Amino acid sequence: MYQSSAPIAPSAAVSFLLSPDVVLVIDMFRALGDFEEHYDLSALDRLEDRLAAIIDPCAARGLVSDALLLGFALRTERSTTWAMHPVGSRRATPHEYRLLGLVAACMHGDTDLAAEALRGLGVAGNHTILSLAGEVAQRLAAAGVELDPPDARLIADDESDILALGRVDAPARRHRARE
Repeated sequence: MYQSSAPIAPSAAVSFLLSPDVVLVIDMFRALGDFEEHYDLSALDRLEDRLAAIIDPCAARGLVSDALLLGFALRTERSTTWAMHPVGSRRATPHEYRLLGLVAACMHGDTDLAAEALRGLGVAGNHTILSLAGEVAQRLAAAGVELDPPDARLIADDESDILALGRVDAPARRHRARE
């Protein structure tokens, strides 16, 4: 599904620096790539344990389950291979930004931007995938994790459009304290 265990070539044209708070959100999908590549359930267990450190353990389990469904749905529909950084990296590829943007757009009810993120990911408009991304967004929101809306200019599937923008910040994550 994803290539998260192989290092990204240092000559990559575009890279985003994520805030430390956002890394755990994109790491959900990076860990799923490792799980798929090696069929190692411990990758999912580690992900669930990391999430359970900041949200309710039952919510963490549900979030991993929903992210797994979304990841598999995206894998079957995508037209390109995605490059992803290793779990824990603050750097993000355009594919990772678009994936984060898909979930953030769903969190804010912006289906047009979510559909644009899907196109940037090489996935044709698909209501099932948008619904699954919405489920992940709802689980994150219910757990107190809020993503800022993505920058629509960075969702473009042409990296030259992104390069022309210069430095732009990736969406931040705000976390409400557990009650």
